[in-house]
Amino acid sequence: MTGNRLRVAVVDDQRLLVAAFRSLLDAQPDVDVVATAHDGRAALESLRRARERGDAVDVVLMDIRMPGLDGIAATRRLLSDPELSGRGGDRPTRVVMLTTFQEEELVLGALRAGAVGFLLKDSGPADLLAAVRAVAAGRAWLDPVITPYVLRALEGEPEQAAAGPAVAAVDSVAMPVSSPIDAEPAERPGAGVGLLPGEKLTGRERDVLELVCRGLTNPEIAARLYIAESTVKTHVKALLGRTGCRNRVELVIHALRYGMVDADL
Repeated sequence: MTGNRLRVAVVDDQRLLVAAFRSLLDAQPDVDVVATAHDGRAALESLRRARERGDAVDVVLMDIRMPGLDGIAATRRLLSDPELSGRGGDRPTRVVMLTTFQEEELVLGALRAGAVGFLLKDSGPADLLAAVRAVAAGRAWLDPVITPYVLRALEGEPEQAAAGPAVAAVDSVAMPVSSPIDAEPAERPGAGVGLLPGEKLTGRERDVLELVCRGLTNPEIAARLYIAESTVKTHVKALLGRTGCRNRVELVIHALRYGMVDADL
């Protein structure tokens, strides 16, 4: 095994799912599955053994719900331990949560614990591999179906979520679908907060930003505002430039944190 191959751990109480993920990942020329486990405590021990033998894990695919120690608690323990997580080193361990449609209420807990990705368990092979590679490269990954849940969680506690490890620990956010976004005018109290010096938002940009924060895609925003999708993309790019954000999710977090949109969207 060479040093530039991605080292992955798969943690889930469904043994067939672990076996399927391992088979897919091990078949890739740039990935090695170096640890597996079926509950949180076993995962921490498996990760510790892997690091001790020189196989520091780059990405953990972690189930949220497991008996005993669940995925959120296991993630919190993992990432709060500098030695186990490799925090501050050249190969820190990052966590992608494996979720289902029914686990919206756990999203904020996972963000607080430090997860930098959310992937549906029934995602296709291409999305699974893209998520692993994106997170290993220092980005985050949000399944499009999970994104509205994350945004609703962030709306509830924007300051804490925006300052949390899930945002601070990654360089950017990768999304399977996508494109940039926009924001809006400065008539609203606080609307100028969060913008780069000298920047102002237009009314149309505000409309676009609010819809982005509702989790709408570019085509959906275009249909809602009766404008071309290309125009939506142009507004989004302008918003990214005016706020200094690098991607759509950063923009939403930024807008919620600085009160650029209504909290009760």
